[in-house]
Amino acid sequence: MLRSLPSLGSRDCGGGRYLPRLSLIGKGLLAGGTAFYMQMVCMAQSAAADPNGLSSGRDILDQILAFIYSLGHLIGEGIVRLVTAILPSLEFPTDLVDPIGLLAILTIFLAVATIAKKLVWIVLIAGWVLILVRLILVIVQTYF
Repeated sequence: MLRSLPSLGSRDCGGGRYLPRLSLIGKGLLAGGTAFYMQMVCMAQSAAADPNGLSSGRDILDQILAFIYSLGHLIGEGIVRLVTAILPSLEFPTDLVDPIGLLAILTIFLAVATIAKKLVWIVLIAGWVLILVRLILVIVQTYF
C-alpha cells in the first residue's frame, strides 16, 4: 500500500521541527544570490576560455564604464529632445548632452538608494518584530 507524502509544513518531513521557513524576501535574496553566483561562474569560465587570454578586471571595468557612458548619452539625448520639443526656439548646446545624461543616471541611482534604504529599515524592523513574536510564542508554549 502506498503512503502519501507528507505536506511541506508537516512535522513528518524528516527535516525537523525547527527548520526556518524562508519568507518571500528571503527566497528572492536566495534566488538572486544563486543567479549572481551562477553568472560569476559562467563569466569566469568564458574568460578562461578566451583564446586571447584572460580578460582582466580592468577590461570588465572599462566595459561597465562604457555601458554607463552610453546609457548616459542616450538619456541626455532624450532629455535634450524633450526640452527642444517643449521649447523649439531654444538653441541647446550639444556639449551638455553627456553631463545631463550622467547627472540623470546619478539622480536615478540616488533615488533608488534612498528608496532601498527605507525598504531595508522596514524589512529590518519587521524582522525584529517577527523574532520577538517567535520568542514570545516559544515562551508561551514552554511555560503554559
